Amino acid sequence: MKKLSLLVLVGILALFIAACGNSNEDNGAKEDEKLEAIEAKLDMPEKGESGETVSLTTKVTQGDENVEDAGEVKYEIWKNGHKEESEIIEAKHDKNGVYKAEKKFEEDGMYTVQVHVTARDMHTMPKAEIAIGEVEEEEHDEESEDGHHGHHESSVSIHLMKPDTIKMNEEAEMNVHVENEEAALEKAEVRLEIYKEGQEKHEWVDLTEDEAGKYKCSYTFPDKGTYNVQVHVTKGEEIHEHTMQTVEVQ
Repeated sequence: MKKLSLLVLVGILALFIAACGNSNEDNGAKEDEKLEAIEAKLDMPEKGESGETVSLTTKVTQGDENVEDAGEVKYEIWKNGHKEESEIIEAKHDKNGVYKAEKKFEEDGMYTVQVHVTARDMHTMPKAEIAIGEVEEEEHDEESEDGHHGHHESSVSIHLMKPDTIKMNEEAEMNVHVENEEAALEKAEVRLEIYKEGQEKHEWVDLTEDEAGKYKCSYTFPDKGTYNVQVHVTKGEEIHEHTMQTVEVQ
């Protein structure tokens, strides 16, 4: 009888250990899935003509899977040396993880196109250049935004994420992702400058770093209307960048 009881106990322990092993394997598999990064392949021509429409295409994948449920895909476009005047164009999902948009360039020159992709709690921001019309060789080496000659276009990427709908007198969460040379920019000073066009009063809001390169804050807009939201990013004496977006408050 004692032998039988001992055998039953050993059997139960063996089953328990096996179950724990399988559970750990499952958890490990799930962790591996979570760690699989999204990838965004930006596809566009290297040259174009002013007045003509240029197609912008980005394929988003995670491992071997096409990502068709991206939360946000936007193209940020600016003429080199004038990033503060950048334009944001929303992309639409076509099929098989491909997101498309179109842009008509009105002036000759070198332009940077950066796609901002947010999907499955991850973010990536690849970019490329396009030459429109007649481009002088010197335009590749224009003075940068901080006014110093001989610098190439800034390698700092700033992406402001805000709620789809913002209502007056209701708290809105604002998130900013910052990268430098395609790596998360940590321990930077990130602030929002918020104001209505024509108003003298500018509100300044400090963001806190939630995780590497990701900063957040909450702000309550006091009135309806269109607000300018300018993101300022500073780190030491080397980095001082900014980008502007408009926000509609209902």
